[in-house]
Amino acid sequence: MKKIIAVAFFFYLTAVCISFAMQTRLARPLQDDLRLEPPSPEVLGFLSLDHRGLLADILFIRAVQQVGSLVWKPLDFAIDSPWKYAIMDRVTRLDPRYYSAYLFSGMGMIQDFDDILRARPILERGIKVFPDSWELPFWLGYDFYLYQNDYATAGHYLSMAAAKPDAPKTFFALLLKTLRKQGAYDRAAALMRRMAADQPPGRIKILYEKKAQRLKNLARIQAAARQFAQQKKRPLDNLRELQEAGLLDKIPADPLGQDYYWNPGQQRVVAGKREKSRD
Repeated sequence: MKKIIAVAFFFYLTAVCISFAMQTRLARPLQDDLRLEPPSPEVLGFLSLDHRGLLADILFIRAVQQVGSLVWKPLDFAIDSPWKYAIMDRVTRLDPRYYSAYLFSGMGMIQDFDDILRARPILERGIKVFPDSWELPFWLGYDFYLYQNDYATAGHYLSMAAAKPDAPKTFFALLLKTLRKQGAYDRAAALMRRMAADQPPGRIKILYEKKAQRLKNLARIQAAARQFAQQKKRPLDNLRELQEAGLLDKIPADPLGQDYYWNPGQQRVVAGKREKSRD
């Protein structure tokens, strides 16, 4: 046992030394790396001499080398986002069916909050070329959710991904959360009913059905709040105003035993524990 521990410790120290040596040795070449602006797609097409796929491969490898692995790169190494996405744009125009380039643009190359804005036109072209792919719209939706907090755009792409054949159901929870954050309760309720229908009889199915009913209630209240704002020319202050205006007979009971209240900052109804400051 002691021998195994000693061998493991030796290999650990070796890995640490190699990592340190690579950082020290490669820091200067990486920082001094020259990155020229790529020519236009038309010029590259001419220069490829009818070997567009080969040139696309070369450019793709060049971009991957520049992005590389952040594990061994110096901490102060700056990723040139405009350059790397310009390269990936040329790659996908040289070879419109370069699926890995589309996928890498929305997944492996995202290292800055604004990178998703650079990746979006590339992935949108990929979605048109590969209309059955769930991965491309999924990564667009995921990135807009994570990096931009743009729940409307994230919900659009995640819903698109969920509708594709072979789309796994593992990300439906993220889609559901996104739809709730943007107040799209009707779409969230439909998704929750779909998730409940896939469950075998039991406690999970019952819970999903109750959550679907909650979302249906929220959708009904949210629709009444929109109607109130149209009629009164002002936003809703609290849910009691919906009853006073005759838009709801009563606030429906929550199937999970919580309360519905109006969030004026988000301008939507939410479910949660009632506090004294809430209506």
